[in-house]
Amino acid sequence: MNNQQKTPLEKLISDRHRLQRECATQEQELNADFSYIQENAGTLLLSGVSSLLFPDTKNKETEENRSAQASETPFLSLGFADYLSVAQGLMPVAWNVVRPMLTAWGIQKAQRWIIKKLFGKKK
Repeated sequence: MNNQQKTPLEKLISDRHRLQRECATQEQELNADFSYIQENAGTLLLSGVSSLLFPDTKNKETEENRSAQASETPFLSLGFADYLSVAQGLMPVAWNVVRPMLTAWGIQKAQRWIIKKLFGKKK
């Protein structure tokens, strides 16, 4: 077998290529993580806040209770997290409704303030 030993320069070059490949892989993983965070920022924020504010909202049932409930007729129970997810889905709609009202209110306040400053009685 022809097993040639690499020179120090060849070792450095191969290490450089290996590190560049590892950096590219890490960069792809980070980009995937950041894109996930951007796409799900609202959900992540609301779930984090709800877990901080309401840490005991998880069901604390024993295995016997779960097996007994499984034999009964299933029913739909909505938890606080379900309500938060619905509210999070409605936030863009609510913002589209509220934004023009807030803009109009802000413009009116600014107009009143400017008129008061320009034409108000001086003491």
